[in-house]
Amino acid sequence: MIDPYDFEDDDFDFEDKELFKIKPISQMTEGEKLQRFKRFFDSSSRAMLQNCLFRIVNSEDGTGTLEILCPNEVVRQRLSKKKRKITNNINTCWSHIRWFSLCVQQDNELHCQKFSRNGDLVTS
Repeated sequence: MIDPYDFEDDDFDFEDKELFKIKPISQMTEGEKLQRFKRFFDSSSRAMLQNCLFRIVNSEDGTGTLEILCPNEVVRQRLSKKKRKITNNINTCWSHIRWFSLCVQQDNELHCQKFSRNGDLVTS
């Protein structure tokens, strides 16, 4: 019988250096960064984000905006309540993104709310 509290009986061979290696953000593709961004949310938020489309709009000055196209107004409103979490997650994935927008398409027009890194609504 194996004693579950005796860890010396277990033969764990973790010589493989690649097993727990985490890829640095600087070496990640944009798709990998986006997956990392989504992974930091709880399951209900990830479910909402699953139905969204994402793109990064880069400015000439090197900064960028993460645009999140929501499938409907309800999702956009729910995500706007999580703007602090969104900005925190953006900061862990992209250094050049200064803003994010929550967008919804209505009547063939794109309506966006743009937020700063602090989660404040930007009016321009």
